[in-house]
Amino acid sequence: MSPSSVAFLLGAVFLPVGAAVGALSYREVRRVRRLLRSGATARGVVTRLSATEMRSSSSEGPISVGSYGNLVYYPVVEWVTADGRPMETTANIARPIDRTPAPGTQVCVRYDSADPSCWALESNGTGMFRGFAAIGALCAVIGAGLFLLGLVLS
Repeated sequence: MSPSSVAFLLGAVFLPVGAAVGALSYREVRRVRRLLRSGATARGVVTRLSATEMRSSSSEGPISVGSYGNLVYYPVVEWVTADGRPMETTANIARPIDRTPAPGTQVCVRYDSADPSCWALESNGTGMFRGFAAIGALCAVIGAGLFLLGLVLS
């Protein structure tokens, strides 16, 4: 395989994957920022933790999350909307047990009053999603560079 073919192939992988990861992550950053800025506020309580074992995509077994082991936890939060609708929602970010709010912990929920299924915990912020957006953008730039390198080498 020629160097230009390898550069084209790598560019063809990195560019769309990076662009997709970056775009989806950036969309989540915007959604959470909008909720934190202008969403309705409700007090919620973590009722339980939903445990998930981190596994690799192949059947090689569990993935260890640093020194925490292979279990991560999603907090399940109960809260009531301003118009009195009871909600039970599961956070979309899993964390190790010592970084997850314990059952019984009160949390602040920000939600879209027109669609309460669109919500975010005020304490989560956008840091992780910003990191994924940056990684996606970097991969897209690397892919575009490899694609251009393939053009130059051919």
